[in-house]
Amino acid sequence: MPIFQPIILTTLTITTLIFLSSTHLVLMWVALELSTLVVLPLIANKSHPRSIEASTKYFLTQAAASALIIFSWTLNYITTGGGQITEVTNQALTTIMTLALFIKIGLVPFHFWVPETIQGMAPTASIFLLTWQKLGPLIMLYLMSPLINFEVLSAVSILSATVAGWLGLNQTQIRKLVAFSSIAQMSWTLVIIKYAPSLTILAFYLYSITISATLLTLEKLSTTSINNLLLSFQKAPVTSLLLTISLLSLSGLPPLAGFLPKWLTIDQLVAEGAIWIAFTMLMASLLSLFFYLRLWYNSASTLPPNTINTQRLWRKPTQQTNLTINSLAMAALTLILAATMMKAITKQEAY
Repeated sequence: MPIFQPIILTTLTITTLIFLSSTHLVLMWVALELSTLVVLPLIANKSHPRSIEASTKYFLTQAAASALIIFSWTLNYITTGGGQITEVTNQALTTIMTLALFIKIGLVPFHFWVPETIQGMAPTASIFLLTWQKLGPLIMLYLMSPLINFEVLSAVSILSATVAGWLGLNQTQIRKLVAFSSIAQMSWTLVIIKYAPSLTILAFYLYSITISATLLTLEKLSTTSINNLLLSFQKAPVTSLLLTISLLSLSGLPPLAGFLPKWLTIDQLVAEGAIWIAFTMLMASLLSLFFYLRLWYNSASTLPPNTINTQRLWRKPTQQTNLTINSLAMAALTLILAATMMKAITKQEAY
């Protein structure tokens, strides 16, 4: 796999540049297919049935979404003769393409492939799937934002936040919990794209930093279930502290970075008159907050002489955290002062 890493990174960079520089649907569809194919070796990098199953589910789901996108472009080209993504003016075709991009991202009710795929991947490879791989569909939704049906967008966002939080309540596998967390975070990222696309970019940027820090710390601790976290603070206290910061940031608690996009999103929804949508999203986020706090409790709050119902692991030498984990975790610390400045900038742009 190290031989193919430069090829994978180069291909992902090229596809990202295509998304940033082109608005033609065919070119963007080709970039989507390239990014899909280049991620498959990251998923199936081990000769394990779980990895093979994850790669198969991922490929079939992404192929179905790509078929819907090229189907929408074909009908739009036949009716209007336009090939640009901003020229899809038919509401039905726009809705079909939006739903296809939701499949690419993994929102409810098209989320079933996300936890199974993440469960079969290594934590480091999961970073590409949960961050970089979502950038292309997000750019396409950004360009389509004036044409998106807000009723469909809000319904999918509320369902994603609610279902992801609900499914994560009784989950003990950490990688599946991260997958449900990603679904819930993307619902907050996309619910406001109709009215404030720049806020969507900010939310995705902070989400990418925080989820990357979380996955890197989990890989450093070598934990796969919640029970394994019970002794993490004794083995690597600094890494467990960084994991705590990342988890609390993902939950959206102030004064961490995850609070900033949620605060600005609620403020923008209320300003647009979507008060009930903002209230429902807040109530749904309480479900996600519960399993974030459960992870935090197991990783940093279960210290001797507390009773722990888990088998004691063999003691390994304490591992030192590296610079990447420290940098990402510190980036997850954003004070409320920065949020206040961003809010003032957003209001100034509105005027």
